Amino acid sequence: MASVDMRSPLPVSKVSPVASPSLQPPTPPLSPPLPSPRTITELLSLRARDFPDEPIFGYPSDALDYLEYTYSDLVRISSQAARRYAECLPSRTDSHQETRVIALLGPSDLDYFFTLLALSRLGFTVLFLSTRISQAAYLSLLDVTKCRHIVVGSSFRKTANALAAARDGLEVIDILTQAQYMTNTQLDDAALQQQHFDLDQESSKVAWIIHSSGSTGLPKPIYQTHKAALKNYENSLRMRGFVTLPLFHAFGLSNVFRGITAVKKIYIYNANLPLTSQHLLKILTDHEFEIFLAVPYALKLLSETHDGINALAALKVVMFGGSACPDALGDLLTEGGVNLISHYGTTETGQLMTSFRPADDKAWNYVREHDQLKPYLRMEPQGGNLYELCVLDGWPSKVATNRDDGSYATKDLFEPHPSIPGAWKYCGRLDDTLVLVNGEKAIPLAMEQALRQNKLVREAVMFGTGKSQLGMMVIASEQGAGMSAGDLLESIWPTIMAENKALPAYAQLAKEMITVLPAGTAYPCTDKGSLIRQAFYRAFHNEIEEVYHQAESRTAGTLVLSELELREFIRGHLLDLCPQDESTCLTDDTDLFSLGVDSLHSTRLRAKILQEVQLNGNSLPQNIVFEYPTIAKLAAAILNIRDRKSGETQDVVKEMERLVEKYSEFPQHIPVPSKSTGRCIVVTGATGSLGAHLVAQLVRRQDISEVCCLVRASSRSSARRRVIESMQRRALYHTLPLDLRRKISCYPSDFSKTDLGLGDSVYASISAKITSLVHCAWSVNFNKNLSSFEADCIAGTRHLMLLCLSAQQPTPASFNFCSSVSTVTNTPGDAVAEALPQSFKCAQGMGYAQSKLVTEHLVTRAASQTGMEARVLRVGQIIADTAHGIWNDTEAIPLMLQAATTIGALPTLDEHPRWLPVDSVARVVMDISLSSTTHAVFNIVNPRTFHWTNDLLPALHNAGLSFAQVNQREWIRRLRASNPDPEQNPTIKLVEFFSSKYDNDLTKRKNFKYVTSTAEQISPELGMVPALSTDLVKKFVGHFLKTNWTATAPTAGSRQQQSTRLIVLSGPPGVNKSTLAIELAESLSCPVIDGDAVHDAIAKVKMSSGIHLSSLDRQIWLARIKLEVLERVRADQIVHGDQPKSSGRSGKDVILTCSALSRSDRNTLRNILSRSNDETEAEYINTVFVVLQATEDEILRRVGDGQRNTMKLDMVAPRLDTTGHADVDEPDIFPVDAEQEMEAIIQEALGGLAVLT
Repeated sequence: MASVDMRSPLPVSKVSPVASPSLQPPTPPLSPPLPSPRTITELLSLRARDFPDEPIFGYPSDALDYLEYTYSDLVRISSQAARRYAECLPSRTDSHQETRVIALLGPSDLDYFFTLLALSRLGFTVLFLSTRISQAAYLSLLDVTKCRHIVVGSSFRKTANALAAARDGLEVIDILTQAQYMTNTQLDDAALQQQHFDLDQESSKVAWIIHSSGSTGLPKPIYQTHKAALKNYENSLRMRGFVTLPLFHAFGLSNVFRGITAVKKIYIYNANLPLTSQHLLKILTDHEFEIFLAVPYALKLLSETHDGINALAALKVVMFGGSACPDALGDLLTEGGVNLISHYGTTETGQLMTSFRPADDKAWNYVREHDQLKPYLRMEPQGGNLYELCVLDGWPSKVATNRDDGSYATKDLFEPHPSIPGAWKYCGRLDDTLVLVNGEKAIPLAMEQALRQNKLVREAVMFGTGKSQLGMMVIASEQGAGMSAGDLLESIWPTIMAENKALPAYAQLAKEMITVLPAGTAYPCTDKGSLIRQAFYRAFHNEIEEVYHQAESRTAGTLVLSELELREFIRGHLLDLCPQDESTCLTDDTDLFSLGVDSLHSTRLRAKILQEVQLNGNSLPQNIVFEYPTIAKLAAAILNIRDRKSGETQDVVKEMERLVEKYSEFPQHIPVPSKSTGRCIVVTGATGSLGAHLVAQLVRRQDISEVCCLVRASSRSSARRRVIESMQRRALYHTLPLDLRRKISCYPSDFSKTDLGLGDSVYASISAKITSLVHCAWSVNFNKNLSSFEADCIAGTRHLMLLCLSAQQPTPASFNFCSSVSTVTNTPGDAVAEALPQSFKCAQGMGYAQSKLVTEHLVTRAASQTGMEARVLRVGQIIADTAHGIWNDTEAIPLMLQAATTIGALPTLDEHPRWLPVDSVARVVMDISLSSTTHAVFNIVNPRTFHWTNDLLPALHNAGLSFAQVNQREWIRRLRASNPDPEQNPTIKLVEFFSSKYDNDLTKRKNFKYVTSTAEQISPELGMVPALSTDLVKKFVGHFLKTNWTATAPTAGSRQQQSTRLIVLSGPPGVNKSTLAIELAESLSCPVIDGDAVHDAIAKVKMSSGIHLSSLDRQIWLARIKLEVLERVRADQIVHGDQPKSSGRSGKDVILTCSALSRSDRNTLRNILSRSNDETEAEYINTVFVVLQATEDEILRRVGDGQRNTMKLDMVAPRLDTTGHADVDEPDIFPVDAEQEMEAIIQEALGGLAVLT
């Protein structure tokens, strides 16, 4: 189906009355009518004049978080962009000058949108280039339109350079970003409008050039004047809309401007994200749209789940374009209550017909003539009950003709409805174009003709309309009658490959999509022997459907691959499907979508996996490549499907034994005299809870000079940021003094690589100083199978032990592996010794536990082979820390406890848990890891138990929770019957996990006695932990209630308080607070209050004279600060109202700079305007602190050098003791090392503020 525009189908008076609210007619025109613009730019100006602050356009600032732009924003930003583009494009100052054509090529993102507005504002004609056509097509369009300038997105720079090399005089200009053209936000439209255009003349000039698909040859340009385009945009359904089509597509562009014209908000899809059902569903459910405009592929994705269909059914209208919607898909949606509207039009004619209809009319796929169109519509018979649609001269939005009488023959074929007059079903193209479900168009003639020339082939017919990829039926000739279907296919395959090379990816044929029919097969043809295509499709409908069924369900692969082998298999086929200049850019963690992998590549890769990889009879989800968009994630998902659902019992024990043998050879350590004076401890897993607590405790030891964190990250700065944020979220970072924080070093790493991804230089530097390594990192995914843990975890552990053996020390660095009690869950008997279990069968039946047990064996073998101190630290259930009660609320136990607040019930279990606070575990791990013990295995579990029902449930009641106590089966019944929305009822996410444990009559569960004597001897901390601390229960319940357990949707009529974050930027003199404040204010788009300027006159005189301020001076200053902050917060002009910010926060920010602050000062600033429980206050202020710190010597040096401060030198020293010191209960403080480069300080501060929300 040709690309289309949208138009109101019938005058309102002509619409039949309906009962269903989902089939209401379009909204009547605005009354009074809005002024009629003459150009695209005038459209924006008029709307901005009448509706300056009306949000009209939405685009994500990051992933799926949308920002809205008002009409004033569109005018202002496009004006700014126009001024910058005017610097690099030839000027056009008045209407007498010929308009120049400027091509636009790139992803349909925000910069693309503002660029097309800016180019139009400058009086240029914009040539929209599809991102999916060939170089020959680009060159043809540039030549025909006489275009000599092309503006390109960065991802298409290589394409543009190739075009410039092929065409002399073509200038390539990089698309500008907002950061480049938003230089002066105060300039208005008039100040930038230097041109003197006659708008009446401009109205008849070409605004846009949109090209045809080129499915029958080279694409043809279609010219749209401002007048024609604006006339087209007047025809609108006037509904808040969401569009997934790109702006270079006529359907996408038209509907965006229809929303702008009709003052109806329009959102477009994030061009940097793959089109997945999860993304679409979140957008549709997060926003109150009325109409959804998409290609059928998007509807297909959403139709695969009930939630997707329900989201579509909640809309007033769902309208598709770009291609026909398969009948089965449309029927499924309409049966699900979706008001599905088909519509038809072309780029050359604009919108023509839709399937708006009465509620009792179920023919969603028949578009209807309307009174306005009928005089200009002609249906010309083409035989077989098919008609070609022609649009006669005079139709207002027609911009092209291809017949002498001025009409336009569309070459689109329609079939009339058997009983509804004026209703037509689109059947295909007269020229046999095949239109895939994603809207891509392919012409089959060249491929078919090439094969027909082969003596083995009688007939070749391609198919694929409405499908995800093309297929072909090949009928053997008499010469090929004696060959098997497989042999004949192999014989013709070179011809197909040769033809494929000249075709875009979506038009290419895959071997598995070709079916060979025997010689003599009868098929519809004319008396001259020519194929009757549509009749062929009808006659072979079942056979065609079987091809797709086989492609989707094929599971005949025989390759049995490990995870490493599967990753390489996927990588190889991805490079075949989507070649890259550098194969090294396709790493295991590369986002596949960023490399250009699209829906067709996804379909073909899935088919290849099904064809070649053994899946034990299981299939793969249709969208598996987009749902797991890296090689590592995809491989793990495939193996999980293969093993988890396999009907064959796999010998996991033999696999575990094989892995132990594979990785258990270790070289001997070469002793080197020690040069280091302090210990260097390498820690993995510092971004996790245990790792973060371990780092915080290690740096406090005087005998440790460095704690080196190996982190999965892309850079050193990213690794450092992740570790800091992890410690900050757990309230560990703010209390560390500057000298201790400087002990922490962070490096990006990849444990699957022999050098740990560090590179030779960094590896050698760590090898030269390492004394111990504590390995806390592990993939915590209980659904993954054993093989999925091989590369990163099992092999990774060996690589870490090799680092210990490379230590430039007299002895190897000690290696300490944090294992899990899940390795001994199936131990026979009642006791678990501090030793390896007797059998691999002792591990719990999941890959996580099995991989940990394999690694326990590797550790003990390394110790016996090399003499290194290698230890297994078998850790039990870790819970919240004792200081703050912080506990990850997504873990199983917190989710179970949360049921007290969501379903009002907890189960009465006869269990005896052994819980250990995370800070206690960290202390025990540290004590053992830094000891000289030669013992190999330790059980780090609580020696004491408590009873779930007798001890924990009363403690939860005492902590403030109110809930019923029910038996385990009743609890599962209530959980299953509870709110299915995981946002409101997070416990529901683990309903199947809990059911597997408690939906039975088994009440007594095994309670092991863990031997902990050796661990307690080395770390007495373990023996002193209570079985259950009621104080700790109160802390973690309080933490949960303050955070996620109270995150519920606002009730109807409730008043939601608006948050302002007061960022107090403090520190001693000379640490560049003012410079940092300016940089942060620019990043956060917020004002700055200079705290020193708020002092009264007396205080300022004292400060300038070197006199210390009194307590009264400080009180007066704090009172003045409070008034200043409140004035800023309550001023409407502080930030753009309640508009979302670039920082991603929904509230507003204010920065306050000041010098040293005492604890009482900080408390005063925290209480300027606290959150109101009774919601009588519209605003509340959340105060956070960023404290710049430097050494005393450095501060005095800077002050002595007179670096931008006026504080007297003798006033500095007394302020140092109070600067930046944070108490344990002040996690709202984030300290920053001020002796770094300014850019590092800025990024670290922004990272800290991302947590201090």
